[in-house]
Amino acid sequence: MSVTIDLLDSMLTPTPGQPAEAHYRSISLPNRVRELTSLLGRLCGAAADASDAANAGRGMLAAVLLRRDVASLAGAEAMTGLSASAAVSLMGEIAEPLLALFAKEDASKQSRRQVGHCVAELCGSLSVTNAESGNEWMKVLLGRLEPGCAAMDTMYLRLLASVAERSPVALWSVGTAETLSSLFRGNIASLETLEAALGALCEVGIAYEKAKRVAQSGKDDEIEKALLAQFPETCTSVNSSSPPAQLGKLLLPSMLEALVRFSVQPSSPAIILSDCATHLATCADRCPSLLAGDAASLEAVMRACMSVAQVANSQEDEDVTYLKLSALDVLATISAVPQIKRSIMKPTSPSPRSVGEMGHQSSPLLQFLIQGDAGNAAGDQKGVLYLCAELAVMGVDDDEQGWAAEPAKVHDAESSWEDDRTALHAESLLESFVENLGGSSTLPAVFQLVDQLLASASWRNQRAVLSMLERCLAAAPITFVPHVPATVDAALRLISSASPRVQYQALQLLGSLCCANSVEADAEPRILVRERYGGRILEAVACLVKSSCTKVASHACLTVVSYCRGGNFSDNCQASIEKGLIVPYVGSLLDALRSGPLSADLTNPNAMKEGSLAVLIRAIGAVACLADASGEEFLPHYGVVSGLTACAIFGLETSGPVIKMAANVKNTHEMATLRGSAIEAASIIGQAVAGPEGENVLTFAKDASEIMNLATILLNGETADVIPMEQLLAACARIAAVMGSQYVQFMPSVLPHILKRAIEKLEVSITDDTDGVPNSNDDGDDGIEGYSVSIPGMGSKKVKINTSQLEEKAQAARALYEHANSLGKEFAPFVEASATAFLPLVHCEYSGDVRSTSSQALCQVFKAACLSAAANDSSNNAQGPAQTLLPILARALTKQLSEEVDEDDVENRYAIADALSEVMWDAFTHKAGNGERVAQISVGDAREIVGGLMSLISSCLTRRSTLLSEMADYSFDNDEIARCDERARAESEYLTHLVDSVGYQLKSLGESFAPVFAESVAGPMCQLLKASSNDVRARLAAVCLFDDCVEHCGSSAANAYASILLEGIQEALNDNSTNDDVELKQAAVYGIAQVARHAPKLLPPMQGQDLLRKVYNIAKEVETVSKNDMEHVVLVENAVSSMASLVLLKGSPLSDLVSDKGAFADVFLRGLPIEQDFDEAKICHDGLCDLVESNIINPQTEYRTLIRIIGKILVLVSEGDEVASQNTILRLMSVIGKIQQSVDGNSIQAAFSVLESEAQEALVSAMQ
Repeated sequence: MSVTIDLLDSMLTPTPGQPAEAHYRSISLPNRVRELTSLLGRLCGAAADASDAANAGRGMLAAVLLRRDVASLAGAEAMTGLSASAAVSLMGEIAEPLLALFAKEDASKQSRRQVGHCVAELCGSLSVTNAESGNEWMKVLLGRLEPGCAAMDTMYLRLLASVAERSPVALWSVGTAETLSSLFRGNIASLETLEAALGALCEVGIAYEKAKRVAQSGKDDEIEKALLAQFPETCTSVNSSSPPAQLGKLLLPSMLEALVRFSVQPSSPAIILSDCATHLATCADRCPSLLAGDAASLEAVMRACMSVAQVANSQEDEDVTYLKLSALDVLATISAVPQIKRSIMKPTSPSPRSVGEMGHQSSPLLQFLIQGDAGNAAGDQKGVLYLCAELAVMGVDDDEQGWAAEPAKVHDAESSWEDDRTALHAESLLESFVENLGGSSTLPAVFQLVDQLLASASWRNQRAVLSMLERCLAAAPITFVPHVPATVDAALRLISSASPRVQYQALQLLGSLCCANSVEADAEPRILVRERYGGRILEAVACLVKSSCTKVASHACLTVVSYCRGGNFSDNCQASIEKGLIVPYVGSLLDALRSGPLSADLTNPNAMKEGSLAVLIRAIGAVACLADASGEEFLPHYGVVSGLTACAIFGLETSGPVIKMAANVKNTHEMATLRGSAIEAASIIGQAVAGPEGENVLTFAKDASEIMNLATILLNGETADVIPMEQLLAACARIAAVMGSQYVQFMPSVLPHILKRAIEKLEVSITDDTDGVPNSNDDGDDGIEGYSVSIPGMGSKKVKINTSQLEEKAQAARALYEHANSLGKEFAPFVEASATAFLPLVHCEYSGDVRSTSSQALCQVFKAACLSAAANDSSNNAQGPAQTLLPILARALTKQLSEEVDEDDVENRYAIADALSEVMWDAFTHKAGNGERVAQISVGDAREIVGGLMSLISSCLTRRSTLLSEMADYSFDNDEIARCDERARAESEYLTHLVDSVGYQLKSLGESFAPVFAESVAGPMCQLLKASSNDVRARLAAVCLFDDCVEHCGSSAANAYASILLEGIQEALNDNSTNDDVELKQAAVYGIAQVARHAPKLLPPMQGQDLLRKVYNIAKEVETVSKNDMEHVVLVENAVSSMASLVLLKGSPLSDLVSDKGAFADVFLRGLPIEQDFDEAKICHDGLCDLVESNIINPQTEYRTLIRIIGKILVLVSEGDEVASQNTILRLMSVIGKIQQSVDGNSIQAAFSVLESEAQEALVSAMQ
């Protein structure tokens, strides 16, 4: 059997079963490679005749097959049947023939290009099979390419680009900046030559970054290296001394001059010029050093691209438009590189503007990008903002009526035609420029453009202005704050336009402003859109929910959603807006919705049009959000639920326990979504009106039962697809939260569907990538995502993943979370099955969302197991669900955190770390009736887990250090500082969970944890205690862990680390830079109490007295400020406790040194009771009894204060706050007895009468 022309023809005309392909596969790999090489030689010659289409097709197929087989030669012997040496020998055998074929000038360009791909693949396979042979072949190849490249032959340059892409490590193992630059020395005579040369140069530079990444990975396996080198990666740094920088300095000037020269020639094809710009944009992303090796290179690139972006386009030619966008893309991409961004934005040295006044000038490059060369006498270049605005106006589809007539779609949030892509691209570029060049520099220019555009009544201008303002808000939120009033006014003015496109864009802007609105009171600076304009916004939106244009009506409903849920620059800020900002408008909004989309006729499902259906779904979502934001105050409008339950069975027939589609009604995805939205909205309304304490739960009880009956029928029947499962399960979860233990009866119907989605095998397939094979058929499927990758030894493959399944798994995890959280201890029977199903998903390699949601769900499952064990008085039984699950889950979460390598994916890391700390907290806090924990981590597991956590803490602190440095570097850009600060805060929250996870294990194990602390924690944390650490959060973490060690790990550990902790405490309280970090001071003050109690002998008297003065100065705030009015009550209470531990309580180290304790006793009494920290409260309240019994505090003179304190303690205990033990309460009642014995009844009654009623009742009850 051999590869013949007839076989190729058979493969070009495939038949069922693909026998030709099977026949080809049956031929041995070495024979296929040799015979295909030989066939190519014959076909390339024949294909030189352009009229011979048959041979051209055969030649292309032969080249594709050969390339695929050459790639497989890098595989293991078990796959290829060849040893490594035999494979190398075979590749050496075909190398020269292939090069000779490539060099045949009489062959067609298509044939030579395909042969070139084979040569490049050969380089890659040789390098993987034997790196030394690959390097030797690379030397030969570069020598053979040099004449053609130096002559600027486009075929040779394209081959060089392919070789650089396929074999970056080998290229830079033998090449240097000097040797590789010799390949580009020729003259650029044509635009085609420039495009090929520029493409090759950029690929060579990118290859260097790939090779560097491979070298830094430390991998030894050649296949792993080759795979790593394939994947593109953004490079965020510039190295001016790197080889790419040297190449750029040498070669770019002439190429950029040629680019500008060709761009002004009318005969130059715009599409090829666009390819040149695309090469530069890709290089700016992956190898910015090539373009910005020095200031001159960077300026040359920017000036060249600015020149290209100015190309006239009076005929609105699409290719020219794309060229302009491509040139702007380069500028946006390269200005986003952090080093370049800072160099552009950083003001030049101050220059005097007037006597006694100094000012900062913008850098010349920044001025040029924003203004163009408008400052020059002969200059007519426009700045990047003007160019983007121009394209935003002209790039939108001008068929406004057609746009308005197109129905709204449920899953098309943008509701934009493809013909708007130019405008959308230009607007995204404008957003990039505002972010990259700084809001303070760009916004004045943008608002000048806004004024110019609004001078015309053109709807295209108005639409562009509204979109530009939205982009600016997103790009420079801090700098934009002063412009918010004018922006809201513009949006509210333009929303009344007759143009549906302007209305739509005004709604979009108002929704974005609501998302930017500050919900948190401490946000600085605050954006108060709802507070100042809420009524006007909602009035305008209410009018448009009834618009005849379904796109506008649908978007108006979405704007209501943004008003209710958005804030803090998030579509769903997870924080409730103040009810006063929405409740007054709910009635009028519901009236508008009822008279508009909610008035749809549901009697004839087939008559419901697509656009109206989409608007109805959005309107139902708006109603749900109104209820969610209003809470129990939505109760007067609860009647809307009846309409929602009717929507939930839209187009269905119910007959007893059977639900089916009504006759002649087709179940579309949109109709199913409508039912799901209705049932989900009903559950949201029910949960809202039930109230935070369930005070109105009976209002929803009947409807909740009906919804669950419907859900049960659907879940147990064969028509579950009439409502999307994720919406059905979400509704069930909310009803579980309302019904509580009464919901357990439905779990046998609901839980199997949740678990089924979790355990369902994920569809992942790896097939041959047939994109380059003629007549191949590889259409994508809905819900399936694929990507191509060249796997050494296997060739080009397409990996396909069923992303719909991933979404379903994440939704199932959310549903499980809600059910476990709602049912609490009642969830116990389902713990084992749930844990078994979801534990593997913690490590799902294909989706961070699945990993994070599964982690969160499992932490609630574990909590349910703990609650159940505690309620049943089950101590840490080795066979109990809580104890069984704890080590498995803790190790799984820690392991996954170590594998979350994407540093930008903060949310997933945070969610998993939060789950881990919650698990450790539940294990630490839940105890059986005998006082033993229901789940206890072992020392061995703790050693493993803490080791991993300390590594994660180190990485987190490194990232924070980088961010803090960047904040200093961006001192001239408040928006960038805010972005860095946001990321730093996210890392801080992540750090808190990591540290807490260590701390809870420490507290659980107590003295047994001391060796683990010594091995893994003490060393790295010790250095962070110092004030030399500029990261206050790092110091806080260290102080907290040392505090816990001294408190919980026994006397030996306390004595070993008390001195180290005291040094950190002293620095924290002395360091003026931490004045604003209350948490660090709280932890330091808390640590003083722990040292005083657990290692008093290690507290030097002078240092002790200094610390006593410091905590007294903090604690004495109780003399002038009520605790209810204190800003930092935890700090003050910690100070009260520490002061007492130093000088008042039993064993206090300074007791003998302080003779007059009156002032301290007064502050101590005024600071009681301690309410925030229950452990400290128990100690202080027990200590109070000691002080009274020893007469340091005289009950006869302090009876009023003592009655107040004891009354409040009793109230707290009655509310479940463990601020005093039962023994302490008995002692406190003895104090009351002493007061009764020593103080007259009238005085006691007077003191009693001023107490709050709850305290009076608690005292009376305790004395009975």
